[in-house]
Amino acid sequence: MTTDAENDAKPWLFPDPRAVGVREHYQRVKFFRELAERCPDAASKFRLHLAGIYSARGVVELILEAAAKGELKNTRNELKKRLCAQIHWYDLIERIRIHDFHRFGLIPPDPRLRVMMQRGPVKLRAQKGAAIYRIPVTGPEKVTTGNSHIEEQRPLLNRDGQFFDDATRQYVSLDQILRDFLSSAVEAVNELEQNLGPINEPS
Repeated sequence: MTTDAENDAKPWLFPDPRAVGVREHYQRVKFFRELAERCPDAASKFRLHLAGIYSARGVVELILEAAAKGELKNTRNELKKRLCAQIHWYDLIERIRIHDFHRFGLIPPDPRLRVMMQRGPVKLRAQKGAAIYRIPVTGPEKVTTGNSHIEEQRPLLNRDGQFFDDATRQYVSLDQILRDFLSSAVEAVNELEQNLGPINEPS
């Protein structure tokens, strides 16, 4: 039987499993992006990038789950606000993953075609006025009059393989999203590892 002092003096042997999972997802983002860079086929490149998007969202979900389970000092909502400000394309990554996994799925762009597609749902509620939802090349535009309103449930607009970001009003490629995610999320990954800490050797 070892004392607490003896345990504290021993090297850490077992890292926290959630921290390991977050780091693994982060490494997968790098892995899929690097594979996509070397892939000459546009469709395969798109699919590898999407796999990276899934793991990028996995990083966020596992960090938020740690907060929800009381493993961190911040609440889930507090941490979500912080991650939204810290991680580039946070909202866009979430939308891409939701539409690909829960709605209709995303398909690789066809280089022979120029395609713009808006995915909803978007509901127009006209009441003593008008509700107008336009999608020019520059991105969605919304106009309401009277008591009318527009209900959006994480819509996603993509054009020739690029996705529209509401916050910056620009189209971005999956590669840029992953590249910026890797540079902006590394601090959150490191901080999670520091806060959770490893598991001591069992006595």
